[in-house]
Amino acid sequence: MARVEFELINGLTLGKEGAEITHKKVVLRDLTAGDLEDASEESEKIIYANGEPSIVVSPTKMNSETLRRQILSVGDITGPLPHEMLRKLTSPDFELIQAKAAEMDTAGQKAVEAALARGRSDQTTK
Repeated sequence: MARVEFELINGLTLGKEGAEITHKKVVLRDLTAGDLEDASEESEKIIYANGEPSIVVSPTKMNSETLRRQILSVGDITGPLPHEMLRKLTSPDFELIQAKAAEMDTAGQKAVEAALARGRSDQTTK
């Protein structure tokens, strides 16, 4: 399973005033099918339209739920990162984590495409 490590710009500061600790090192990992399933379930909400229940998934919540599961650690805090801590990140730090996660997703997709292309030939033999 691939991992990527990087430093946050501002860091995640936790603790009581005077005893605060700022965590900057982040480790992300690849998502698993289980992560996606769990994130989807956490993102579902039942709504009623014309008296009939329907399940809808919030894209914003789905993004947050998958991202927090992809975070292996922030400093010495092990993931999945609690939702309350994810919400404490500054906007630049949150965007950085999203960008690094997107890079991992792109690299993973390219690896799958390369594996699928292995052994194939555009030439037909007769």
